[in-house]
Amino acid sequence: MSLRHALLALLEAGAMTGYELAKWFDQSVAYVWNAQHSQIYTELRKLEREGLVEARTLPRGEKALATKRAYTLTRAGAKELQRWVGEVEQPPPLRDTAYVKATYLEYGSFSEARAQFRAHRAHYEALRDQFEAHVDELERGATALLRRRLERAPEEGHQAIIAYKVHAYRGLVARARTEIAWAERGLELVDRLADAAPAGDAAIRPPSGEAFEI
Repeated sequence: MSLRHALLALLEAGAMTGYELAKWFDQSVAYVWNAQHSQIYTELRKLEREGLVEARTLPRGEKALATKRAYTLTRAGAKELQRWVGEVEQPPPLRDTAYVKATYLEYGSFSEARAQFRAHRAHYEALRDQFEAHVDELERGATALLRRRLERAPEEGHQAIIAYKVHAYRGLVARARTEIAWAERGLELVDRLADAAPAGDAAIRPPSGEAFEI
């Protein structure tokens, strides 16, 4: 349910067209929740049907020959957003391809194992840099969406608005650093195993592919 509540939170910052909402999503929520634009538009229509958002038609361009729809948060939508924030949810079950594969790296060569860990490290190094840059922007109040929120919020709430977001992204920085460290320890492990192995770069235990009768 996080997508719909993220959209409600975005609309709390002010009226937006579907295009604007998707753009702001890409610049904020997409850091922590991946969704295609088609999913965003589908969820937006559901929210409208449920009365959590409403749309009004506006002219598109100076000649007003075309129109666009601008969405706003309704009172029911605001109540649902508040309810969701107050709800304590259990973390979802872990599903991580990299860790599943790491469990069975003995079926591949040492060079293949190194490639897996290097790719994992590179991925999280890029995320770490991205999250750190976003933290810096938030702390400086440099994102357009944050400025838009602060304009609508009472001044006494500004510190909390910024601090919660910074805390969330610092957590993502810490998570990325943990993954980088795990990949580096994996590379060290492969080196130790390779040094002790008499078979060069061959798989430690290739799958047999045999069928057995029970």
